[in-house]
Amino acid sequence: MQVFKAALKTFFRHPIYLLIYVVWLSCMGLFMGMSVNDVQSEEYVQRPNVAVIDRDGGQLSAGLKAFVLGNSVPVEVDDTERALQDAVMQERAHYIVIIPEGFSTSFAQAAAEGKTMPVLQTVVSTQSAEVTMMDNLVDEYLNVARTYTLALPDAGQDQVVTRTDAAMEHAVDVSVVQIAEAPPVSNSFLLYLQFASYTILLSIAVCSAVVMSRFGREETRRRIGSSPIPQASVNLQIAAACFVIMLVCWAFVAGLGLAVFGGKLVGVGTDVIAAAIVSLFCYSLFGLAFGFLVGQVTSNELVMNAASNITGLIISFLGGVWVSLDLVGEPIATIAKFTPTYYYNEALHAAFDAAGGGFTPQVFANLGIVCLFALAVFAAGMAISRWKVGRMGAWNASSTKPSLQPAA
Repeated sequence: MQVFKAALKTFFRHPIYLLIYVVWLSCMGLFMGMSVNDVQSEEYVQRPNVAVIDRDGGQLSAGLKAFVLGNSVPVEVDDTERALQDAVMQERAHYIVIIPEGFSTSFAQAAAEGKTMPVLQTVVSTQSAEVTMMDNLVDEYLNVARTYTLALPDAGQDQVVTRTDAAMEHAVDVSVVQIAEAPPVSNSFLLYLQFASYTILLSIAVCSAVVMSRFGREETRRRIGSSPIPQASVNLQIAAACFVIMLVCWAFVAGLGLAVFGGKLVGVGTDVIAAAIVSLFCYSLFGLAFGFLVGQVTSNELVMNAASNITGLIISFLGGVWVSLDLVGEPIATIAKFTPTYYYNEALHAAFDAAGGGFTPQVFANLGIVCLFALAVFAAGMAISRWKVGRMGAWNASSTKPSLQPAA
């Protein structure tokens, strides 16, 4: 087991990689997970700061203004260009509605004649869920008012506004239903595991690549080749050392997550937690295969770090770790399906599914694809390794050929 011990010594001679890629990145994942508040059973309503500039003065505009301010935090803003700019830039008003002059009359005429409805001018400081909610509320109010305008052609605007206000007062009570007496899995733990894909890939890939690159050097190969240890035994010992490195990184990341977020997992089924840990283990196999590939391509530590970081950032983004795939375009979502991180995240969501999580067929299917990615990357690394061995053998054979020239 001399080669196995030497490989582990090589690994522990680079503690900086453990501190940066394993410990520090895991702590970053913890901070991201802690920044997420799990949904509670209490009512939670966050209303944006809204200002309404009514330049019309009609009954419909007055009703719309009262409705918008009643569903937000009212903010007073002067009707000047400078005041509107200051309110937006200073974020005193997240959402500003400007009702143009003659809006009420134009709205009634357009509704009666079936023409294009007049448009309100809105100014937002940032695009958020609350701003989108206000947009939807304004559109809904105007749609209901248009419906009453068409249904009551002889009614005045005061009647339309009264009926619209009454219709918009209706609400639906929403409650969270807990299935099978099992509490939902913490969103903090889910986010931590999603970020762990980046941590696992970098830590395992860089650490294993450093070990394999040391044994992949030509001078090291020659020394091993001249020793009585069979080449098959050497390869098995190096593989065992890299597998131990993978287990160390995987166990640390998984154990840290369970230790910190364990209090939020009380009552969650053990099969759900086990499915999440197994998913992380399968992704660790991909990180090990990628590290093997990088170790065969180069022995330069700077290149290893750069390749692992760039690849990790790209596939983490495409896999939905940094940004939800629901927010990106269709081309990006299609490309994401060619990355293992996408299927790792799909496996996590399937395992945490409230309707029946754990080791479901969907989890096994996604993890199988992750393992296939690992196998494909490992096969590419093996091909490069065989090519390098053949090249070194050809060089040795050519260097030992007897000279055809007579000695002087």
